[in-house]
Amino acid sequence: MNKTVVILFVVVALLVIGASGYFGFATTQTPEPTPAPQTVSVTMCDVEQTVTAPGNLINVNEAEVNMPTTGRLSVVNVRVGDQVKAEEILAELDPVATTQAQLDLLEAQDVLEEAQKDRTNLDYPRATDDFIKDLRKKIGVAKQVVSELETAYKKTEDPLARSQVLASLTTAKEDLKNLQSNLSWYISNPTESDITAADSELALAQAKYDAAKAVLDSLQIKAPFDGIVFAVNAQSGETYPAETSLFTIGDPKALEVLANVTEEDYPLLTVGQAVEVFFDARPDVTVTGKVDRIIPKRNAGDRPLYNIYISLRDVPDGLADGMTSDTAITIAKHAGVLCLPRAVVRASSGSTTTVKVWDGMQETAKEITVGLRGDTYLEIVSGLSEGEQVVTR
Repeated sequence: MNKTVVILFVVVALLVIGASGYFGFATTQTPEPTPAPQTVSVTMCDVEQTVTAPGNLINVNEAEVNMPTTGRLSVVNVRVGDQVKAEEILAELDPVATTQAQLDLLEAQDVLEEAQKDRTNLDYPRATDDFIKDLRKKIGVAKQVVSELETAYKKTEDPLARSQVLASLTTAKEDLKNLQSNLSWYISNPTESDITAADSELALAQAKYDAAKAVLDSLQIKAPFDGIVFAVNAQSGETYPAETSLFTIGDPKALEVLANVTEEDYPLLTVGQAVEVFFDARPDVTVTGKVDRIIPKRNAGDRPLYNIYISLRDVPDGLADGMTSDTAITIAKHAGVLCLPRAVVRASSGSTTTVKVWDGMQETAKEITVGLRGDTYLEIVSGLSEGEQVVTR
């Protein structure tokens, strides 16, 4: 064997020994763990499904104040933007237009007071004991007079004198009858017919008074409620026909939202659903409210939209009629349930689906039952526990 062959055998042997050592070392190394995937924890939360609806604020308490009768305005007391209280005088008519109404009211008031007095008297004794005692004495005297005149009539023979005595006797008997009738009335209680008649008179007098007052009130141009003067179409010294609009009064806090929803969202709505409302003019506040009215009629236009009205729990300062709003209407809400972000769970046609759970070493597939699918989260009904780590997709 020559020198070259020997060297070749030595090199091959060294390579075999080196390879055997390498592979033996490699097979005894501990394998590296699988890298942990990205996960999200199963938590407890509120799952909410909402519908969005853009809209505008509208004023729901605005009224026109009209001219009550054809006439001349003597004074206009308010300007646009003034705050007014209910019953505050906005303008005054020329006195000529109100004089007769004032006289009619005074007359009706006198009649009403008299009827009230008559009715009140029926609730108390008609006379005092002293009055009754005195009336009985008068009756006794009247009886004595009648008796004496009857005796004188019998004894008188002269025709002329007899005629005079008879006349006096007739008058005395009439006086006695009246006194006895008065005594009978004063010592008796009012009858049902007396009370009914008095009640009727009082009711009639009250109705006439109310009618006269209504006429006078209608001639006074007053604010119908607390609010702000939105418009003034009246000038002092000018004459206006009856029913001319003089003022527009509105309550700046009487606002609600007129919003519209799509054809797809319309079937999901019911009156009373909770709403959160957001305003461009007040981005710092969120106002709560509820669906108050749903209009089952499609709006005019190309898009299939339907109007709804939303009442507000309170109206913060800085909002006004016509301002834009965005609303989130709560269709369904499950509070304090197991949940996952909606994007983590694969959509399925049924209520069950499969997710992968990381146990710290490996991924395991689990079938879960899904409940309410909210806007951001969905409800986990079964298959997972709080704190488990679900692999994100």
